Amino acid sequence: MDTTNTQVDEEQKTSAPEGEAAERGFSIPDTLSVLPIKDTVLFPMVVMPLIVSRESSMRLVDDAVVSENRIIALTTLKDPTVEHPQVSDLYEVGVAAAIHTMLRLPEHQRLIVQGLRRIRIKEVVQTEPYIRAKVEELPDIQDWTESESVELEALRRNVVSAFQRVVSLTPALPDELQNIANVVTKPGALADTIAMHLPIPIPEKQDLLETLGIKERLKKLLAILMREVEVLELGSKIQSQVHSEMGKTQREYYLREQLKAIQRELGETDERTAEIEELRAKIAEA
Repeated sequence: MDTTNTQVDEEQKTSAPEGEAAERGFSIPDTLSVLPIKDTVLFPMVVMPLIVSRESSMRLVDDAVVSENRIIALTTLKDPTVEHPQVSDLYEVGVAAAIHTMLRLPEHQRLIVQGLRRIRIKEVVQTEPYIRAKVEELPDIQDWTESESVELEALRRNVVSAFQRVVSLTPALPDELQNIANVVTKPGALADTIAMHLPIPIPEKQDLLETLGIKERLKKLLAILMREVEVLELGSKIQSQVHSEMGKTQREYYLREQLKAIQRELGETDERTAEIEELRAKIAEA
């Protein structure tokens, strides 16, 4: 079985429209072709570019794009270094995804795919030339009561605030993500979209994908975000301290060179003593 190379530009990841409108016209078949991906996890309702370069994976895509629904299953490799993975090398939970566009080039295919719904691989029915499996949908679970709605909203706002802080501290994330809450309002979809963009280890992303309870998912995500904020703020503080120390060292070096130049040219004469002492004082204060 072949593995799909995944190259994702943060600016190319975009959230699709939410809810039933985005899923309209899509019915998830009971059996899907399974395309392994590595170094990323796709979430429902998120759009992502993929590069497919291996022969069997390209054949899977070719067959999928001529089918009626263009829907496949995407699951992530547990170990991205595995060259010829078996089903056991894949996470059991993935997403059903629609292939929106496919560009065939001499050596590879470029795809734009959109996650639709969480799925679990139930039973493999084919392994060659690529994997096909029976799947089951995994719908979101509303794991809160009506009386807990205010708590859920507070949790959602905290997640948004923490993510905005992460974006502000992470140059690799585009500033446009600061407005993500204005685009994605449903708590479950919001958690998925943030998780997709968040630069965290794959196992943590996979755990969020496998967390069906929306409130629980938000809680897990908030804990991750708070950790990331702490790490990023500490990194920023250390960087500022290093720059400050470098500036102090550079000032000391400049003043010492000034002092040496005066001593070389004029010597420590009585007329220059005051100036030299002043420079020494500046060095001590630097």
